[in-house]
Amino acid sequence: MRTGIILAGGDSKRIGTDKGLLDLNGRPLISYVIESLRPVVDEIIVVVGSEERISNYRNAVEEDVRIFPDMYEDGSPLIGLITGLTHAKGTYAVVAACDMPFINSDLLDLLFLLSFDLNGTLLIKSNGWVEPLPAVYKVDIGRERADQMRMHGDLRLRKVLETLPDVARIQVERLKVIDPKLRSFFDLDTKDRYNEALRIIKD
Repeated sequence: MRTGIILAGGDSKRIGTDKGLLDLNGRPLISYVIESLRPVVDEIIVVVGSEERISNYRNAVEEDVRIFPDMYEDGSPLIGLITGLTHAKGTYAVVAACDMPFINSDLLDLLFLLSFDLNGTLLIKSNGWVEPLPAVYKVDIGRERADQMRMHGDLRLRKVLETLPDVARIQVERLKVIDPKLRSFFDLDTKDRYNEALRIIKD
């Protein structure tokens, strides 16, 4: 069984609203991420920053999507990861952010296949840095390592897969065969990026 986890922690300081609920061409932004995950997972989990946000997201997503608040108050993507992996029913989980509207489903399927019998798939950019999202984790091992990091005060999401043994290491550039413009990694972290996303959709 495969799980899809969407991290929707809270407000964006640069955009000024809850990004997952941001209207993008008449739809909430998170709906694009859900649409990308559905063909390759058996369940979808959305992790939000607090109990108060659950009702807002409940009105924006389908009934079968499960929504959970962060388990801890640190308010970081790592906490969202721990929360999602804790509630996941699958053996493996793909994790994405709520502001990534152009994720390629075939690319996600490949990440799952590459992770088979391993602890996950680590994506490496051309500059050597880790691309933390989207990523696939073996649920039990990933949760254990992420929680160890939290207890030691290290909340860096990219370090979870970096410090795990037995992970597939893939250069992002190689994924252009599936996603030529690598739009799976496009996120809306500024108003300019929001406007760019609108242009992409309308083109």
